[in-house]
Amino acid sequence: MNVYPVIKWAGGKRQLLSEISSRLPNKFRNYYEPFFGGGALFFYLLPERALINDFNSQLVNVYRQIKSSPDEVISYLMIFQDCYNALTNDSDKTAFYFQKRDDFNSFIINDTFTVESASLFIFLNKAGYNGLYRVNRRGLFNVPPAHRKTLNVCEPENIYAVSNLLQNCKIKQGDFEEACSEAGCDDFVFFDSPYYDTFDSYQTGGFSDSDHIRLFKLFKKLSAAGTYCVLTNNDCNFIKNLYADFNVDVVQVKRMINCNSQKRTGSEVIITNF
Repeated sequence: MNVYPVIKWAGGKRQLLSEISSRLPNKFRNYYEPFFGGGALFFYLLPERALINDFNSQLVNVYRQIKSSPDEVISYLMIFQDCYNALTNDSDKTAFYFQKRDDFNSFIINDTFTVESASLFIFLNKAGYNGLYRVNRRGLFNVPPAHRKTLNVCEPENIYAVSNLLQNCKIKQGDFEEACSEAGCDDFVFFDSPYYDTFDSYQTGGFSDSDHIRLFKLFKKLSAAGTYCVLTNNDCNFIKNLYADFNVDVVQVKRMINCNSQKRTGSEVIITNF
């Protein structure tokens, strides 16, 4: 069964899958991913039992709505797609994008989560510049349009496949420590946290040095409990010094989502405890 991520996500691991897959445990019980994002590794592994989590509540709503209401998500996406593609000039397409962005921000302002808001999230991810998710200081989505002539924002077969996969998956929204509270011996946790010194450009609140230290302490605690852990992050001294007692591999990677083409290549680290 081929199942693909439904969104593009900053820091997504599609480009690094071959490196990560060569460093996975041979077998494990339950799969945990507390910083889910686009879920590239999850959709690669297709785990039978999993718990996924993210701090972004609107993103979590996307997966919850696909899990429970795939038909309605597809219906909304087809409407958005057909309306956009039917417009004949760029100014009308741009106006349509901004209207949908305003609609989505109204859900953020009112802190509401529906099938429509989930579908708007997916549409904006496909129609926005470089697939970014970025918010301003008020927490409102502010990515500009990509000015594409046509859009394909909905692949019904994949939406259904994702929905089926999520049926045996717990979906949580909140802090990464809470998401891993039930992980134990022979479980597998993949940590794709906000990278060191980069997260503030994508979302308000940030991920501080103290958060990285708290994540390290969780990594160490789970290691002592016999949980398989894999973590990715920037290739920098702060991270490498923090995890010096574990296996730290430096790998080359392409970052296709970066708006600066000169920053789309670089090195990252993959850290394992086994």
